[in-house]
Amino acid sequence: MKQSGQKSQRGYSLVELIIVVAIIMILAGAAVPLTQSTLLNYRANNAMSAVSSQLRLARGLAISKRRNVEVDFTAPNRMQIHTWTVLGEAPIPDPPPVYLNDNSPSGMQFTVVVAQDTPMQFGNASAISLSRPAGAGGWAVMFTSAGELVGADPTLGNMNGVGNSNPVNATIFTGLPNNPTSARAITILGATGRVRFYTWGGTQWLQ
Repeated sequence: MKQSGQKSQRGYSLVELIIVVAIIMILAGAAVPLTQSTLLNYRANNAMSAVSSQLRLARGLAISKRRNVEVDFTAPNRMQIHTWTVLGEAPIPDPPPVYLNDNSPSGMQFTVVVAQDTPMQFGNASAISLSRPAGAGGWAVMFTSAGELVGADPTLGNMNGVGNSNPVNATIFTGLPNNPTSARAITILGATGRVRFYTWGGTQWLQ
């Protein structure tokens, strides 16, 4: 009778299993910071895109409806578009307000995170920084039917008696407090309504 030539299969030793588990834990540990960084950049860029969308929507409405359209920025993360009307005209309903990162508790805010101004040099004294024209009331700005960003008196509520319609330049800063990696900036050239985007690169703003 022939003996069976089949050999018993050898399993993994405890040492080998420990090594495999250790490698998996090291790889997982390295992936967590990368995932968090990716998520932070996604939220920061998403917030910047939301600001840009509201600005472009407001400018488009101003040109198409031939009315002044105001954009209100309210801390920490709220944006509201308001269309002005002429005296005696029925109010035009405002679209729903928009929030950075859909008002997520860990979402971006309107805030100055880094002290350095953008290359456009429109100012960074506050999260909504404007080159305010002489005589303009408050910090309210709006797009005119010509597509310009101008200063306006928010107490007027309509197109009659606007105190100053000179174009103004503006910068809107977003990010998370004390987190430079999240810093973003959106600049608007008042005369043309042109929008530019900036990301903080660690030592300077990058377009």
